[in-house]
Amino acid sequence: MGAMKIGQIPSLTWNKLDINFASVDNPEKINTQMETRIESLPEGVTFQNLSVGEADRWIQEHAPAQPAENVIAGKRPIYHPQKFATGLGAEFEDYLKLAKGGTTLIETAENVKTDAPVTIDFDYQSGNRVFTRQIIHVSRNSSLTLILVFRSAKDAAGMAGIQTRVVLDEGADLALAGVQLLGNGFVHYDDLGAALKADAGMKLIQLELGAGKTYTGVHGELSGDRSVWDSRTGYLGQDAQVVDLSANLVQRGRKTRCEMKFNGVLDGAATKRLSDTIDFRRGSRGSYGHESEDVLLLGDDAVNKSLPVILCEEEDMEGSHGASIGRLDDDMLFYMASRGIDEKQAQQIMVRARLSAVAKDLPDENLKNEIHDFIEEAFR
Repeated sequence: MGAMKIGQIPSLTWNKLDINFASVDNPEKINTQMETRIESLPEGVTFQNLSVGEADRWIQEHAPAQPAENVIAGKRPIYHPQKFATGLGAEFEDYLKLAKGGTTLIETAENVKTDAPVTIDFDYQSGNRVFTRQIIHVSRNSSLTLILVFRSAKDAAGMAGIQTRVVLDEGADLALAGVQLLGNGFVHYDDLGAALKADAGMKLIQLELGAGKTYTGVHGELSGDRSVWDSRTGYLGQDAQVVDLSANLVQRGRKTRCEMKFNGVLDGAATKRLSDTIDFRRGSRGSYGHESEDVLLLGDDAVNKSLPVILCEEEDMEGSHGASIGRLDDDMLFYMASRGIDEKQAQQIMVRARLSAVAKDLPDENLKNEIHDFIEEAFR
Protein backbone atom coordinates (compact mmCIF):
# COMPACT_ATOMS: atom_id res chain seq x y z
CA MET A 1 0.00 0.00 0.00
CA GLY A 2 1.06 3.63 -0.41
CA ALA A 3 0.94 6.37 2.20
CA MET A 4 -1.29 5.67 5.21
CA LYS A 5 -2.98 8.49 7.15
CA ILE A 6 -3.28 7.79 10.86
CA GLY A 7 -4.33 9.74 13.94
CA GLN A 8 -6.54 12.22 12.07
CA ILE A 9 -8.22 14.94 14.08
CA PRO A 10 -12.04 14.83 13.92
CA SER A 11 -12.49 18.14 12.07
CA LEU A 12 -10.16 20.06 9.81
CA THR A 13 -7.94 22.90 11.04
CA TRP A 14 -5.19 24.92 9.39
CA ASN A 15 -2.76 22.46 7.80
CA LYS A 16 0.37 24.51 7.12
CA LEU A 17 2.32 22.67 9.82
CA ASP A 18 1.16 19.22 8.61
CA ILE A 19 -0.34 18.46 11.99
CA ASN A 20 -3.87 17.25 11.16
CA PHE A 21 -2.68 13.66 10.79
CA ALA A 22 0.45 11.52 10.53
CA SER A 23 1.46 9.99 7.22
CA VAL A 24 3.32 6.67 7.03
CA ASP A 25 4.82 6.00 3.62
CA ASN A 26 4.71 2.39 2.42
CA PRO A 27 4.22 0.70 5.81
CA GLU A 28 6.01 -2.61 6.15
CA LYS A 29 4.21 -5.87 5.45
CA ILE A 30 3.22 -7.79 8.55
CA ASN A 31 5.08 -11.10 8.66
CA THR A 32 3.89 -12.81 11.84
CA GLN A 33 1.30 -12.83 14.61
CA MET A 34 2.46 -12.74 18.21
CA GLU A 35 0.59 -15.04 20.56
CA THR A 36 -0.50 -13.42 23.81
CA ARG A 37 0.66 -15.36 26.85
CA ILE A 38 -0.68 -14.76 30.35
CA GLU A 39 0.80 -16.90 33.11
CA SER A 40 -1.98 -16.44 35.64
CA LEU A 41 -5.30 -14.64 35.98
CA PRO A 42 -7.22 -13.55 39.08
CA GLU A 43 -10.38 -15.44 39.93
CA GLY A 44 -13.28 -14.19 37.83
CA VAL A 45 -11.09 -13.11 34.89
CA THR A 46 -11.02 -15.23 31.73
CA PHE A 47 -8.90 -15.35 28.58
CA GLN A 48 -9.83 -16.77 25.18
CA ASN A 49 -8.91 -16.47 21.52
CA LEU A 50 -11.44 -15.30 18.92
CA SER A 51 -11.27 -15.25 15.15
CA VAL A 52 -11.40 -11.84 13.48
CA GLY A 53 -15.04 -12.42 12.56
CA GLU A 54 -15.94 -13.54 16.08
CA ALA A 55 -14.25 -10.48 17.54
CA ASP A 56 -16.15 -8.13 15.24
CA ARG A 57 -19.46 -9.80 16.15
CA TRP A 58 -18.58 -9.58 19.85
CA ILE A 59 -17.97 -5.83 19.52
CA GLN A 60 -21.23 -5.36 17.63
CA GLU A 61 -23.18 -7.17 20.35
CA HIS A 62 -21.54 -5.66 23.44
CA ALA A 63 -20.25 -2.16 22.65
CA PRO A 64 -22.38 0.99 22.91
CA ALA A 65 -23.42 2.48 19.59
CA GLN A 66 -21.16 5.19 18.17
CA PRO A 67 -23.39 7.20 15.82
CA ALA A 68 -21.55 8.82 12.93
CA GLU A 69 -22.72 12.42 12.84
CA ASN A 70 -22.63 14.31 9.55
CA VAL A 71 -21.64 17.51 11.36
CA ILE A 72 -19.56 17.94 14.53
CA ALA A 73 -19.63 21.35 16.24
CA GLY A 74 -20.64 22.99 12.98
CA LYS A 75 -17.91 21.25 10.97
CA ARG A 76 -18.07 18.28 8.63
CA PRO A 77 -15.90 15.41 9.89
CA ILE A 78 -12.86 14.60 7.78
CA TYR A 79 -12.35 11.04 9.01
CA HIS A 80 -14.15 7.92 7.85
CA PRO A 81 -16.09 6.62 10.87
CA GLN A 82 -15.33 3.12 12.09
CA LYS A 83 -17.91 0.75 13.59
CA PHE A 84 -15.84 0.87 16.78
CA ALA A 85 -13.57 3.92 16.69
CA THR A 86 -9.87 3.60 17.54
CA GLY A 87 -7.22 6.27 17.81
CA LEU A 88 -5.19 5.53 14.68
CA GLY A 89 -8.30 5.45 12.51
CA ALA A 90 -9.88 3.75 9.53
CA GLU A 91 -6.87 3.56 7.20
CA PHE A 92 -4.86 1.89 9.94
CA GLU A 93 -7.72 -0.55 10.51
CA ASP A 94 -7.59 -1.44 6.79
CA TYR A 95 -3.84 -2.01 7.11
CA LEU A 96 -4.41 -4.24 10.11
CA LYS A 97 -6.64 -6.51 8.02
CA LEU A 98 -3.43 -7.76 6.38
CA ALA A 99 -2.40 -9.33 9.69
CA LYS A 100 -3.14 -13.00 10.16
CA GLY A 101 -4.34 -14.49 13.43
CA GLY A 102 -7.19 -13.77 15.77
CA THR A 103 -8.06 -11.58 18.73
CA THR A 104 -7.51 -12.15 22.43
CA LEU A 105 -10.54 -11.51 24.67
CA ILE A 106 -9.76 -10.71 28.31
CA GLU A 107 -13.00 -10.55 30.26
CA THR A 108 -14.22 -10.27 33.83
CA ALA A 109 -17.39 -11.65 35.32
CA GLU A 110 -19.78 -9.24 37.05
CA ASN A 111 -18.97 -7.90 40.54
CA VAL A 112 -15.31 -8.98 40.42
CA LYS A 113 -12.81 -6.74 42.25
CA THR A 114 -9.23 -7.73 41.42
CA ASP A 115 -6.34 -6.63 43.62
CA ALA A 116 -3.21 -7.81 41.79
CA PRO A 117 -2.40 -6.40 38.33
CA VAL A 118 -2.32 -8.67 35.28
CA THR A 119 0.90 -8.17 33.28
CA ILE A 120 1.37 -9.14 29.63
CA ASP A 121 4.95 -9.09 28.34
CA PHE A 122 5.55 -8.67 24.61
CA ASP A 123 9.16 -9.58 23.78
CA TYR A 124 10.14 -8.86 20.18
CA GLN A 125 13.04 -10.21 18.17
CA SER A 126 14.95 -8.39 15.44
CA GLY A 127 13.16 -8.84 12.11
CA ASN A 128 9.70 -9.27 13.68
CA ARG A 129 6.90 -7.35 11.99
CA VAL A 130 4.14 -8.28 14.35
CA PHE A 131 0.60 -7.22 15.23
CA THR A 132 -1.54 -8.26 18.18
CA ARG A 133 -5.28 -7.67 18.57
CA GLN A 134 -7.10 -7.72 21.87
CA ILE A 135 -10.45 -6.90 23.45
CA ILE A 136 -10.73 -6.02 27.13
CA HIS A 137 -14.19 -6.33 28.65
CA VAL A 138 -14.82 -5.34 32.26
CA SER A 139 -18.33 -6.35 33.29
CA ARG A 140 -20.81 -4.53 35.50
CA ASN A 141 -19.41 -3.32 38.86
CA SER A 142 -16.05 -5.04 38.30
CA SER A 143 -12.48 -3.75 38.26
CA LEU A 144 -9.29 -4.83 36.50
CA THR A 145 -5.69 -3.61 36.31
CA LEU A 146 -3.75 -4.60 33.19
CA ILE A 147 -0.13 -3.76 32.32
CA LEU A 148 1.31 -4.21 28.80
CA VAL A 149 5.10 -4.10 28.42
CA PHE A 150 6.79 -3.97 25.00
CA ARG A 151 10.48 -4.92 24.95
CA SER A 152 13.30 -5.80 22.57
CA ALA A 153 17.08 -5.83 22.58
CA LYS A 154 18.60 -2.37 22.34
CA ASP A 155 20.02 -3.00 18.84
CA ALA A 156 16.94 -4.87 17.52
CA ALA A 157 14.95 -3.62 14.52
CA GLY A 158 11.47 -4.46 13.29
CA MET A 159 7.84 -3.45 13.66
CA ALA A 160 5.62 -4.05 16.69
CA GLY A 161 1.96 -3.14 16.79
CA ILE A 162 -1.09 -3.69 18.94
CA GLN A 163 -4.77 -2.81 18.68
CA THR A 164 -6.78 -2.77 21.89
CA ARG A 165 -10.55 -2.33 22.08
CA VAL A 166 -12.05 -1.75 25.51
CA VAL A 167 -15.68 -2.08 26.62
CA LEU A 168 -16.54 -1.04 30.19
CA ASP A 169 -20.03 -1.92 31.41
CA GLU A 170 -22.02 0.05 33.98
CA GLY A 171 -19.96 0.77 37.09
CA ALA A 172 -16.83 -0.95 35.72
CA ASP A 173 -13.28 0.31 36.30
CA LEU A 174 -10.16 -0.40 34.25
CA ALA A 175 -6.59 0.71 34.95
CA LEU A 176 -4.60 0.10 31.76
CA ALA A 177 -0.87 0.79 31.44
CA GLY A 178 1.33 0.50 28.36
CA VAL A 179 5.14 0.74 28.70
CA GLN A 180 7.19 0.76 25.50
CA LEU A 181 10.91 -0.05 25.86
CA LEU A 182 11.79 -1.08 22.30
CA GLY A 183 15.10 -0.74 20.49
CA ASN A 184 15.68 2.29 18.29
CA GLY A 185 15.33 0.21 15.11
CA PHE A 186 11.67 -0.58 15.80
CA VAL A 187 8.50 1.07 14.54
CA HIS A 188 5.78 0.89 17.18
CA TYR A 189 2.02 1.25 16.63
CA ASP A 190 -0.41 1.38 19.56
CA ASP A 191 -4.07 1.72 18.56
CA LEU A 192 -6.64 2.04 21.35
CA GLY A 193 -10.40 2.48 21.34
CA ALA A 194 -12.58 2.48 24.46
CA ALA A 195 -16.32 2.71 25.12
CA LEU A 196 -17.53 3.57 28.63
CA LYS A 197 -21.08 2.98 29.82
CA ALA A 198 -22.75 4.72 32.76
CA ASP A 199 -20.61 5.26 35.88
CA ALA A 200 -17.63 3.49 34.28
CA GLY A 201 -14.10 4.75 34.83
CA MET A 202 -10.87 4.30 32.89
CA LYS A 203 -7.38 5.24 34.02
CA LEU A 204 -4.73 5.07 31.30
CA ILE A 205 -0.95 5.29 31.72
CA GLN A 206 1.25 5.38 28.61
CA LEU A 207 5.04 5.57 28.52
CA GLU A 208 6.65 5.79 25.07
CA LEU A 209 10.38 5.69 25.74
CA GLY A 210 12.00 3.68 22.93
CA ALA A 211 11.51 2.83 19.22
CA GLY A 212 12.77 4.91 16.33
CA LYS A 213 9.20 5.73 15.30
CA THR A 214 6.18 5.62 17.57
CA TYR A 215 2.56 6.08 16.50
CA THR A 216 0.06 6.03 19.36
CA GLY A 217 -3.64 6.75 18.94
CA VAL A 218 -6.39 6.86 21.58
CA HIS A 219 -10.12 7.23 21.02
CA GLY A 220 -12.45 7.21 24.02
CA GLU A 221 -16.26 7.29 23.93
CA LEU A 222 -17.81 8.40 27.21
CA SER A 223 -21.27 7.18 26.21
CA GLY A 224 -22.73 6.64 29.66
CA ASP A 225 -23.74 9.29 32.16
CA ARG A 226 -21.10 10.09 34.82
CA SER A 227 -18.39 8.07 33.06
CA VAL A 228 -14.83 9.19 33.84
CA TRP A 229 -11.59 9.20 31.81
CA ASP A 230 -8.15 9.91 33.33
CA SER A 231 -5.03 9.50 31.18
CA ARG A 232 -1.34 10.26 31.72
CA THR A 233 1.14 9.98 28.86
CA GLY A 234 4.92 10.30 29.06
CA TYR A 235 7.26 10.28 26.07
CA LEU A 236 10.97 10.56 25.33
CA GLY A 237 12.39 11.47 21.92
CA GLN A 238 16.12 11.51 21.16
CA ASP A 239 18.40 11.74 18.12
CA ALA A 240 16.11 11.49 15.06
CA GLN A 241 13.26 9.64 16.76
CA VAL A 242 9.67 10.31 15.69
CA VAL A 243 6.98 10.40 18.38
CA ASP A 244 3.42 10.76 17.08
CA LEU A 245 0.55 10.93 19.58
CA SER A 246 -3.14 11.47 18.97
CA ALA A 247 -6.05 11.39 21.40
CA ASN A 248 -9.73 12.05 20.80
CA LEU A 249 -12.16 11.92 23.72
CA VAL A 250 -15.86 12.08 22.82
CA GLN A 251 -18.18 12.98 25.71
CA ARG A 252 -21.76 11.92 24.98
CA GLY A 253 -23.23 11.18 28.43
CA ARG A 254 -24.36 13.73 31.02
CA LYS A 255 -21.89 14.80 33.73
CA THR A 256 -18.95 12.94 32.22
CA ARG A 257 -15.38 13.88 33.20
CA CYS A 258 -12.21 13.77 31.12
CA GLU A 259 -8.63 14.58 32.16
CA MET A 260 -5.67 14.16 29.78
CA LYS A 261 -2.06 15.05 30.68
CA PHE A 262 1.07 14.70 28.54
CA ASN A 263 4.65 15.00 29.85
CA GLY A 264 7.48 14.79 27.33
CA VAL A 265 11.17 15.30 26.69
CA LEU A 266 12.69 15.99 23.25
CA ASP A 267 16.44 15.85 22.64
CA GLY A 268 18.68 15.92 19.58
CA ALA A 269 16.70 16.19 16.34
CA ALA A 270 13.63 14.31 17.61
CA THR A 271 10.23 15.19 16.14
CA LYS A 272 6.95 15.04 18.02
CA ARG A 273 3.34 15.61 16.96
CA LEU A 274 0.50 15.67 19.46
CA SER A 275 -3.13 16.22 18.51
CA ASP A 276 -5.55 15.93 21.41
CA THR A 277 -9.25 16.71 21.16
CA ILE A 278 -12.01 16.97 23.72
CA ASP A 279 -15.31 16.63 21.90
CA PHE A 280 -18.52 17.54 23.76
CA ARG A 281 -21.40 16.04 21.80
CA ARG A 282 -25.08 16.92 22.07
CA GLY A 283 -26.55 15.42 25.24
CA SER A 284 -23.45 15.82 27.40
CA ARG A 285 -24.69 18.63 29.63
CA GLY A 286 -22.82 19.18 32.87
CA SER A 287 -19.63 17.54 31.60
CA TYR A 288 -16.03 18.56 32.27
CA GLY A 289 -12.92 18.15 30.11
CA HIS A 290 -9.32 19.28 30.59
CA GLU A 291 -6.13 18.63 28.61
CA SER A 292 -2.57 19.80 29.29
CA GLU A 293 0.96 19.22 28.02
CA ASP A 294 4.40 19.92 29.52
CA VAL A 295 7.34 19.60 27.11
CA LEU A 296 11.05 19.90 27.93
CA LEU A 297 13.27 20.68 24.94
CA LEU A 298 16.90 19.62 25.34
CA GLY A 299 18.02 19.62 21.70
CA ASP A 300 18.35 22.72 19.52
CA ASP A 301 17.10 20.77 16.48
CA ALA A 302 14.10 19.13 18.18
CA VAL A 303 10.73 19.78 16.54
CA ASN A 304 7.58 20.02 18.65
CA LYS A 305 4.08 20.25 17.16
CA SER A 306 1.02 20.42 19.41
CA LEU A 307 -2.62 20.79 18.43
CA PRO A 308 -5.08 20.89 21.36
CA VAL A 309 -8.72 21.19 20.25
CA ILE A 310 -12.03 21.57 22.05
CA LEU A 311 -15.26 20.96 20.13
CA CYS A 312 -18.62 21.68 21.75
CA GLU A 313 -22.25 21.11 20.75
CA GLU A 314 -23.77 21.55 24.21
CA GLU A 315 -24.35 24.15 26.90
CA ASP A 316 -23.46 24.00 30.59
CA MET A 317 -19.99 22.59 29.88
CA GLU A 318 -16.51 23.23 31.26
CA GLY A 319 -13.57 22.66 28.92
CA SER A 320 -9.97 23.89 29.05
CA HIS A 321 -6.52 23.16 27.70
CA GLY A 322 -2.99 24.43 28.20
CA ALA A 323 0.59 23.76 27.16
CA SER A 324 4.00 24.54 28.64
CA ILE A 325 7.06 24.23 26.39
CA GLY A 326 10.55 25.26 27.47
CA ARG A 327 14.21 24.50 28.06
CA LEU A 328 16.33 24.08 31.17
CA ASP A 329 16.57 27.42 32.92
CA ASP A 330 20.07 28.96 33.11
CA ASP A 331 19.52 29.92 36.74
CA MET A 332 18.62 26.33 37.57
CA LEU A 333 21.72 25.01 35.77
CA PHE A 334 23.88 27.51 37.67
CA TYR A 335 22.29 26.48 40.96
CA MET A 336 22.94 22.81 40.27
CA ALA A 337 26.50 23.49 39.08
CA SER A 338 27.20 25.27 42.37
CA ARG A 339 26.36 21.98 44.07
CA GLY A 340 28.56 19.85 41.85
CA ILE A 341 25.87 18.77 39.38
CA ASP A 342 26.96 19.24 35.76
CA GLU A 343 24.56 19.91 32.86
CA LYS A 344 24.34 16.26 31.82
CA GLN A 345 23.39 15.19 35.33
CA ALA A 346 20.91 18.07 35.55
CA GLN A 347 19.27 16.85 32.35
CA GLN A 348 18.95 13.35 33.77
CA ILE A 349 17.35 14.68 36.94
CA MET A 350 14.79 16.75 35.04
CA VAL A 351 13.98 13.95 32.58
CA ARG A 352 13.48 11.48 35.41
CA ALA A 353 11.26 13.94 37.25
CA ARG A 354 8.96 14.52 34.27
CA LEU A 355 8.61 10.88 33.29
CA SER A 356 8.39 9.68 36.89
CA ALA A 357 5.31 11.86 37.26
CA VAL A 358 3.64 9.44 34.82
CA ALA A 359 5.31 6.21 36.01
CA LYS A 360 4.66 6.78 39.72
CA ASP A 361 1.16 5.29 39.50
CA LEU A 362 2.33 1.99 38.02
CA PRO A 363 1.53 -0.81 40.50
CA ASP A 364 4.78 -2.68 39.80
CA GLU A 365 8.00 -1.63 41.55
CA ASN A 366 10.20 -3.88 39.39
CA LEU A 367 8.82 -2.25 36.25
CA LYS A 368 9.43 1.22 37.72
CA ASN A 369 13.07 0.24 38.29
CA GLU A 370 13.32 -1.04 34.71
CA ILE A 371 11.98 2.27 33.42
CA HIS A 372 14.50 4.15 35.58
CA ASP A 373 17.38 2.06 34.18
CA PHE A 374 16.13 2.56 30.60
CA ILE A 375 16.16 6.35 31.03
CA GLU A 376 19.58 6.30 32.68
CA GLU A 377 20.97 4.25 29.79
CA ALA A 378 19.45 6.65 27.25
CA PHE A 379 21.38 9.61 28.68
CA ARG A 380 24.81 8.02 29.16
